[in-house]
Amino acid sequence: MNLITAAVTARNDAEELIYTLESLVAQSTEDFDVIIVCAGTPAEINEAAKKYADEYVGFSVVEADGGSIPFCRNLAAVNAKTEYMMFIDEGDYLAPESIEKIIAAAEENKPDIITTRYYVSGEGEPYYEHWNDLLATVPDADRFDRALMNSLETEGRVFKKKFFDLYEEGYPDIPVFYNASFLAKCLYDYGASVAGCAGAVYDRRNGIYRCGFPENGMPTAENLKILEKLAVKLLDSVAEITKETTGAFDGDEYAYQEMLFVLFGLVTDRFYRYFWYLDNDELGEIKAFLESLSDKMTEDRKKKIAEEFADLRFPAMYMTIEDAVKLPMFSLIADFTPDRETQYLMKTLYVSRFPFFELFMKESTRIFIPEEFLKMPNIYFFPDKTFFTEARARAKGIQISVKNQVPLDPRTLSELSVSKAPRGLFQYLFGLTRKKHAAKTYLKQKGLNMR
Repeated sequence: MNLITAAVTARNDAEELIYTLESLVAQSTEDFDVIIVCAGTPAEINEAAKKYADEYVGFSVVEADGGSIPFCRNLAAVNAKTEYMMFIDEGDYLAPESIEKIIAAAEENKPDIITTRYYVSGEGEPYYEHWNDLLATVPDADRFDRALMNSLETEGRVFKKKFFDLYEEGYPDIPVFYNASFLAKCLYDYGASVAGCAGAVYDRRNGIYRCGFPENGMPTAENLKILEKLAVKLLDSVAEITKETTGAFDGDEYAYQEMLFVLFGLVTDRFYRYFWYLDNDELGEIKAFLESLSDKMTEDRKKKIAEEFADLRFPAMYMTIEDAVKLPMFSLIADFTPDRETQYLMKTLYVSRFPFFELFMKESTRIFIPEEFLKMPNIYFFPDKTFFTEARARAKGIQISVKNQVPLDPRTLSELSVSKAPRGLFQYLFGLTRKKHAAKTYLKQKGLNMR
C-alpha cells in the first residue's frame, strides 16, 4: 500500500486542475495515490478529473457537490487509505521530485506533519514563501518557534491521516484560517511532531494582488472572530504546555510573550486591512480584543510592538469610520486613464495597512470599478473636464497623485504615514516607496529576500 495520498481540490477552473494533475503525473515516483475532489462547479472539471482517473493507476474521483475547500479536504481524508495526506488545490504545482522527497522524509523521521518548501508566483517567476522555506530546511521545528507561528496560514504541509481518523479532527468548515485552525489543533491538542522537506511545491495563483482576500472575496467580521478564537486557543495551549513542562506559568515566559507578539501583529494588520468592510461596533470589538492582548504583554514586549509596528500606531490611530472619512491623512488623486485593470488597484488599496485616505476618481472611471468599492464612503467621482480642479479643492489630506494602476503594496501608505518629511516631499516619497516595494517583489521572485 502507498504511504501518501495527494488530495486535489477542484472547484473552479478545469485548466488549472489539469495543470496540477500534470505535475502529479510527472512525479519521479508512482508510489502515491491521488484523490480528486470535484466540488461540482463547471462540468469541464468533472470531465477532466474522470479522464485522469480512467487513464492513471491510483487516481480516483470523489464528488463533493459544491463543497468548500475544508469540506473537500475532509472528504478526501475519509476516502484515503494511506498513512499521510497532502492537500493541494487546482492551480498548485509540484516539482517532479516533490513526493519522492516527502516519502523519504516520512520514512526517515516518522513525523506527524511534514512542512515542504513552498513558493508562490505573482506577476513574474515564483518566489519562495519565507517561513515555509525556513521550516522545510530544518530537521525538526520546535512548536514554539516564531517561524512556525508566522506560518500558520501557509500551505504546503503533509499530515498524518490519524488526525482525521484516530482523533476525529479535520479542517473546520470556515471561510478563512482553516489551515491555521487545523494546524494549531494538531500541534497543541495532540503534540504533533514536525519535520522539514525541501521538495518544492508552488502555487500558480496570483494571491492578493489579483484576488483581494481569498475564499469569500472580501473581509468580514466573522473572519476576524475566527482569528480571535484561534488566538485565544493558541495562548491557552502555550500556557497549558508551559505549566505541564515547568510546573508553573507566570505569563512572562518567552514562548507566551512571543506568541502574544505574533498574534498582536497579525490581528492588528487585519484590523486595518478590514477597516472599510466593518462597522463601528465591529471595529470597537476588535480594538478591545487587541487591548486585551496588550494587557498581557510585558513592558519589553510592548516596547518591541511599538518599534515593529510604528506605522500602525495602534490604538492611537483608531477612529470611527465617520472620523476616518472626515480626517483622512492622504488624499489620493487618480491621475491616469482608466480601464479594466483599475479594479486591481482598488482591491489592493482597500486592503491597505493604512486605511485613513480618501480617493478621488474621474467619472469615466466609474464603469470599471466593482460595485463593492462604489459603496465606500471615502471615494469621490468628479467630471473628467473639471476633475483636477474639484479634487484638489475638496482634498482634506496630503495630496498625492496616483499616476498608474499598478496594484499597491499593502505597506506603502502605512510606511508613508510615519515620515517626518515636509508635505511637499510626500509625492516624491510615495513614488519612491512604491518603487521600493516593487523592487522587493521583483528580487523575491528571483529568490532573494530583501528587508
